[in-house]
Amino acid sequence: MKKNVLVTGCSGGIGAKTSELFNLAEWNVTGTDIVKPGHEYCHQFYELDCSDEGGVQKLAQQLQSDLHAIVNNAAIQIEKDLIETSLGEWNNVMGVNVTSIFLLAKHLSPAICDGASIVNISSVHARATSKGLASYAASKGAVSALTRAMAIELGPRRIRVNAVLPGAIDTPMLTRGLNRGGEPEVAEARLISGSILKQVGSPVDVARLVMFLCDPGLSGNITGQEFVCDSGVLSRLASE
Repeated sequence: MKKNVLVTGCSGGIGAKTSELFNLAEWNVTGTDIVKPGHEYCHQFYELDCSDEGGVQKLAQQLQSDLHAIVNNAAIQIEKDLIETSLGEWNNVMGVNVTSIFLLAKHLSPAICDGASIVNISSVHARATSKGLASYAASKGAVSALTRAMAIELGPRRIRVNAVLPGAIDTPMLTRGLNRGGEPEVAEARLISGSILKQVGSPVDVARLVMFLCDPGLSGNITGQEFVCDSGVLSRLASE
């Protein structure tokens, strides 16, 4: 019998690659995003802003299969200094990056199988961040904290909840970040030189880690944990 997974933010980057690997592993993939994906890895697709409670409630009514895994990948990033960020922008980042995870856990709870796995895509910005990313960093710190709380509350049902903290991954979000200073090649070279492995990660690196965490045969005793996937950036002192 095929297992069922829900992947939010399925249309690009990490979400698309995660959907692809689940598809190759013969899972039934349901995807959500605000734009239709340009791939065919999802067996069902719902155009959805996961921060909209009404939309999430409608999704809960439409799902026809129990879920063995949820990958909370939907995220946005606003690049502004803290004092220049409007309350609306702040709330939008928190809504998509954090509130969506709460809403899906709340309203999809009856559809989540006992023994299932939930993987929340956090970020290295939950631990160390950059100028102009206050709202994003705060939201990802909240994702990591929420992951631990969810693991505790869902533990009696043997539902495992873990977070993946990607660093620099070759996605459109990274490209926008590299372009911030107007010299993307210089920014990328600096980024690579600061990593232990001297490389930018690929979406497949994150997707494989997600697959590991969704396989109870490989990770059945792991919950409430954070897994960093950043080419070793957080392990190196800035003064080195």
